[in-house]
Amino acid sequence: MKTIAKLFCAAVRFSIVPLLCLTLFLLPVVLLTACEDKPTAGMVRLKTESELRQIAQEECPPCTFVRMERKLHENICYFTDDACGFAFTIGSYAHKPKIGYIESTYNHWDQCYYDYIWDKTNARAEAIAKQAGFTLEKEDRPPIRPYAELYTDRTMEQIADGMIQLGHLVKSADVHHKYDRCELWAKHYDSEKDIWMNYAFYRFKDDVVDLDENKDIYYYMDNAEDQLGVKCIFDYKTQMKEGEIPGLSSWEYYNAAHDDRVINIYFFHTETGEKKLIAEFQVEQNVYYLTDAE
Repeated sequence: MKTIAKLFCAAVRFSIVPLLCLTLFLLPVVLLTACEDKPTAGMVRLKTESELRQIAQEECPPCTFVRMERKLHENICYFTDDACGFAFTIGSYAHKPKIGYIESTYNHWDQCYYDYIWDKTNARAEAIAKQAGFTLEKEDRPPIRPYAELYTDRTMEQIADGMIQLGHLVKSADVHHKYDRCELWAKHYDSEKDIWMNYAFYRFKDDVVDLDENKDIYYYMDNAEDQLGVKCIFDYKTQMKEGEIPGLSSWEYYNAAHDDRVINIYFFHTETGEKKLIAEFQVEQNVYYLTDAE
């Protein structure tokens, strides 16, 4: 009987020891994980109410401060947009990018404004879409270029009026002129590639509908207008060897080894009658070679 009891105690002892060792081994990992997921209060300096209100003043249209909410690892200020009345937040929070924590700031005005315009125009927009023969899809984030995407099996000519009506609707609601340079992108389904492809667009800026294959013309005219500060009217597009483009070979950073490379050239005139050209030769980010044309 004593022998059986000794064997039972030994079995218990040897079964508990590995479990105890495993527990002691994992305990620091569990504690470290807990610390990583929840930074200690005060570990990171969060922005104060006055700093968050300053961001609103500098980055947002006129708005009214409502209140501030303080959480353990986040400060949140609530505002309302004065012109439209929608609510938005600006916050400061403890963020862990890789190792350790840093302060990060967010401003939800852009997203809230997009949601506001979409909701404000949605009923009328859906009616326009139904009549024109396309469906509307909202962007996942505040728009930079496309305000919305349109899916259809119709031609550009068939949906052009609907695109223009939708553009006018959005522009009339966009009191902050946030979307002056946005577009509507129309898509066709490509059965061979099994994807939806852009094939036409509407520009809020100049109220024009055109095929996607001509988009580069508008891009370079926009770039020329940004550089010159005047309205630029497209004349024609051609191709030239880099070495034959007027004045380019004398440009300080030009590489003569590329003299024979052929690139697109866009000839245009300004609203004051000056004849110019802009080349697909990038001088710096988003800036292209532009000169007088004879």
